[in-house]
Amino acid sequence: MITKPREKIMLKKLFISLTSLFLTTAVFAQSKNFEGFGLALDYSLNIINDVSTPGGSVTSKSGIPGATVDFHKAISDKFLIGAYGTLEFGTTDTTGIDPDAHHPYEAGLKAGYALNQSLMAYAKVGRVWSKYSSPGYYQWMDGMSYGLGLDYFFTKNIFTRAELSQQNYESVLWDDGSKDKVRINAYTLSIGYRF
Repeated sequence: MITKPREKIMLKKLFISLTSLFLTTAVFAQSKNFEGFGLALDYSLNIINDVSTPGGSVTSKSGIPGATVDFHKAISDKFLIGAYGTLEFGTTDTTGIDPDAHHPYEAGLKAGYALNQSLMAYAKVGRVWSKYSSPGYYQWMDGMSYGLGLDYFFTKNIFTRAELSQQNYESVLWDDGSKDKVRINAYTLSIGYRF
């Protein structure tokens, strides 16, 4: 029986290990461009629809700045998973007179797809919270949020984002028996930095 020299066996193992390491790195190469923590400054055109019962529907538009932090982790060459949090510096109020309906915030999960080395599409789902007032008292509103977006990287770290999202605040029941339900459609542009 002929046996292989020890050196050949060791070289073969080394070659297999290096090939495996290279393939693992190559498999995640595209999605790894989007990994890590990001911070973005946002500007949203919000179309706010407030349905009051009794009463009617009031719709308004407002431009609202905000900030988003997020984190992405590659799970394959194309797919990423992550989490995000957003704080808006504006209001959920349709009349512009509610002193308590400021600084709504949102948190949730994201799933991304690397279209190429610089462009990632994503979907997000989360929860939103905001104060909301009626004369003499206020409540917290909350509800589900959904969105689709694109991140485009100019450099390794600097990116821009375009996003369409909807915030669906559940009905708030006031002490007098009336209630409000608020839906916000947001069109957002951002500039950010990935760490």
